[in-house]
Amino acid sequence: MTTPIQSRWPRLVFLLVFVLELGTGYYLAHIYGFMSGDASSRVANAFYVLYSRFPALANIGFVWNPLPSVLELVPLIFYPIYKPLASSGLAAVLLSSLFTAWSAALLMRAGLVFGLRRSVSLLFALLYALNPYMFYYGANGLTEAVFVSFVQLCVVYLLQWMAKAEVRPLLVVAFALALAFWTRYETVTFGMGVALAVGLWIWRRSEESRRERWHETEGTWMLVLAPVVFSGLLWIFFNATIMGDPLYFLTSSYSNLGQAELIKDNPVFAKLAGHPWETALFVGHRLSYFSIPLLLVLLLRLVERRLFRVDTAVLLALVLSIPAMQYGLLLKGGSAAWIRYYLYPFPVLAAWLPYEIGQLKLRRTGTVVLLLGFLASAAVMGLLMTDPKVASDEYEAFHRSKLYAEQQAGKQVAAYLNDRAPKGLVLTDSFSSFRIVMDSDRPRRFIVTSDRDFAESLEDPAKSQAGYVLLPNPQAVLTLDAINQRYPRLYEEGADWAALEMTFGGYWKLYRVVKPHTGG
Repeated sequence: MTTPIQSRWPRLVFLLVFVLELGTGYYLAHIYGFMSGDASSRVANAFYVLYSRFPALANIGFVWNPLPSVLELVPLIFYPIYKPLASSGLAAVLLSSLFTAWSAALLMRAGLVFGLRRSVSLLFALLYALNPYMFYYGANGLTEAVFVSFVQLCVVYLLQWMAKAEVRPLLVVAFALALAFWTRYETVTFGMGVALAVGLWIWRRSEESRRERWHETEGTWMLVLAPVVFSGLLWIFFNATIMGDPLYFLTSSYSNLGQAELIKDNPVFAKLAGHPWETALFVGHRLSYFSIPLLLVLLLRLVERRLFRVDTAVLLALVLSIPAMQYGLLLKGGSAAWIRYYLYPFPVLAAWLPYEIGQLKLRRTGTVVLLLGFLASAAVMGLLMTDPKVASDEYEAFHRSKLYAEQQAGKQVAAYLNDRAPKGLVLTDSFSSFRIVMDSDRPRRFIVTSDRDFAESLEDPAKSQAGYVLLPNPQAVLTLDAINQRYPRLYEEGADWAALEMTFGGYWKLYRVVKPHTGG
């Protein structure tokens, strides 16, 4: 039991981390002017629900898990008062800051629950939250911060169940898994890892018969997995009834697999597809950046002769379950393998740590070793962000790269449309132009992908309300833009039905519709 004084510390940790994360995220997104496209697009999905020409909850989209965008609806209510919540993506920054602060408070509280000294719990919670890599993901608005929080909640309460054999912690695990699924698809393999961990822990009991252990395993699996399985079926149902394809989230050209088609010619990933050993080495190398504390835990267990215990297998099941999805996708040529997809050994181990310290025989020595491991991880993961070959996304965030230039060109487009306010609606695929739409003073002047008349307007802009067509330079993922797909030569060659209005830095072109489109 934590005392009232002890219970204040998680709240203080939450407040400290939240203020630091929000301040850093505000600077990066609003003052420095850079935000990840994935983070901005989640804000945009929520934005269309409230501020598009046809407001509807379905505008949140059916490709990416909707919970982050649903949560971002709350701050976006205040968009008319403070535009940067959408235009700079601060709604996403607020969300990731809140969840990272919650993670730090959760770790602090878990340490107290498992009997760690307050100073030790505080130290490890702050070493986790202020690790440069994890801190950046708390400030950048990406969904990793939200997903990690639910993963850590699962781990902490699974460990409480292992320690006390009570049902209540399993209820928390069950609903945390469901919330994790509504955040990211990696929950599929993580849920398998949790199920394996539960089964291993139950089957360690040699005093019970096989029948008893099997019945208990079945019942526990039903309790833990029912909410997440129901969530998956519900998501398939929504895709089927609204998009007409139960697997739209998986097979759409906007989906992860759809975008992965663009990397099949990449020599790095092409040599992995269909080659299990090469893929295992690639995944292992990427995991190594985030696995120093895990390796130290295994080493301490070896030294203390605790390595070959069931809880070691439980730990490995939890740690390796999420990377297992990336391994499978790489093997099929279906992942771009961003380094952030491999960060999970670090937060999982951080959530496991209070339990682990309680198991140490050489407690003081082991705690110091793990402390040094967290410090070493801070150095390794911090340096990782400076390597453009491995961590290109993270590197670009702090260097005025091509992606930064693209975002600045988008702001020029929004400023041009705001200042000149040409007559007529602007047809654009919001898959590409979401930042421009959110930066507009009149977002309802755009015909965007979620609008009911988008497909009709795309076929013949002149017969619709579109006076202009805005499209990106068809490079890399922007070749998937619906306008580029429908009119593949429009950006480079123009068309007789459209007059070039303005070019923006070689990244965007705005055409004025002058007559009906004829031909294919």
